[in-house]
Amino acid sequence: MNSNFDNSVQGEKMVGFLFCLGIGLLVIFNPFDKTPVSILLSLLIIAVSLIPYFVWRNRKDRNLVVLGVFYYGFFHMVGYGLTGFISHSLAPSSIQENISDASEILAKILVVSHLLIVFFVWYVLQRLFNSSKPSNTTSDKKPSLTAYYTILLLCILLTLIEYFRILGIPPFDMITGIVIGIIRFLAYMYLFYFVFYLNIGGWFIKILSVIGCLMSQGALITISQIGPYAGVGLILILLSLQKGWLPVRLVLPIFFAFIILQPIKGAIRGSFDVGGYGIVESLSYGLKELEDLDNRLLIDIATKRVDYTLLLSSFVQHIGVRDETDYLGWKGYNNLKYVLIPRIFWEDKPDDFFSNEWAVQEGYLNRGDYVTSYNLPWLPQMYLSFGTVGIIIGSFIVGLILFLFERYYWTIKPDAWSFAVGYSVLRPMLTLEGDFAMVLGIVIKVIMIDIIVRVVRRLLLTLGQDASNSDSSDRSNYSLASGES
Repeated sequence: MNSNFDNSVQGEKMVGFLFCLGIGLLVIFNPFDKTPVSILLSLLIIAVSLIPYFVWRNRKDRNLVVLGVFYYGFFHMVGYGLTGFISHSLAPSSIQENISDASEILAKILVVSHLLIVFFVWYVLQRLFNSSKPSNTTSDKKPSLTAYYTILLLCILLTLIEYFRILGIPPFDMITGIVIGIIRFLAYMYLFYFVFYLNIGGWFIKILSVIGCLMSQGALITISQIGPYAGVGLILILLSLQKGWLPVRLVLPIFFAFIILQPIKGAIRGSFDVGGYGIVESLSYGLKELEDLDNRLLIDIATKRVDYTLLLSSFVQHIGVRDETDYLGWKGYNNLKYVLIPRIFWEDKPDDFFSNEWAVQEGYLNRGDYVTSYNLPWLPQMYLSFGTVGIIIGSFIVGLILFLFERYYWTIKPDAWSFAVGYSVLRPMLTLEGDFAMVLGIVIKVIMIDIIVRVVRRLLLTLGQDASNSDSSDRSNYSLASGES
């Protein structure tokens, strides 16, 4: 039976070849003059980041496994591995300038250590608690077309409500909040199960589903916000990969769009959001910004936004060096105490401005900039709170969390609700640049919604069975009475 298992992934060889070619060119030509040790550590980060992919690749039930753990590695591969080959001519802030090679090397060692611990804990727990029951990788039930058309209509309704909310039309302008956003995303992931996972409907329905999902995730607000497009694009890539297909024609356009849009999004935002220009004019104005950029500067600017090695290296160089009180301790996690409680149940729930205030105070944001949000990725947040010890202990905790997510939410059943919840739990993880409490808070809300839906569904099924049993009993009694007479 094992010999019949095909662990190949369609498109894997092409993407792997292009990836290795790009890395090889960076190593050989070294356009940013990185030291050999720095290059070696970047390669090591990339190699360790891919461990979850090869573990998933050899699972017989991989079509039921949402690639959340793989994405955790992918995020670090991009933010710490690939960007580790690049130096920036202009740092995001003055405190991130003139980072020493020693600080960068130590930061990369911490990243490698973090990933090794996380994936070791995740893999060991996976082996220890591996279910002995064979996984059912196919659904015995035919997909319900009634459910498909119902969720399609619901998604259209939710998107219209969001559209009216953006226009400020009452009472739709009151329908807002994180929980509402989660419900919209759940609905679209339920629809994606039919449209993309089961491949029901043609390309017209698929395109409409993607556009609707983008609109429901904030793409209506402005064209300069990359977040909704990146999020939905990553979901589609991970979904395709889950089905055993790495879509080269989707991966490459997203990659080049990211490289091009990062340097011009400021110009687009200024002309479209502030200047009031149209979409075409704003894009044309933004593209003019590329005319004076050579390839090296283009890559420099494009990757600065996702270069978390630079942030962690600056922490290593500055935090705790002269005074150990620089470490925040538990202050960076104070919002865990209340972030799990939805604002609908606590109207006066405190707003969390700590990260912004700290960033302004320490020079990571401009003086007086109390508007720009400042979220710390998990790894720098661990170091900022407790130093190297924080990273070591935090890595064990993250490994446990990833194991629990994969066991209970990312290893799905072949049904629409399990699929929708699995990807809704993954969604906040797509923004790992957000601090730990923010991501965990959204995940907990998804889990709460899942529990409520399952409890209500079970109650309705129980009531339905009781009613059915009561009817059967009445009919039986009637038959007995008729026989006696």
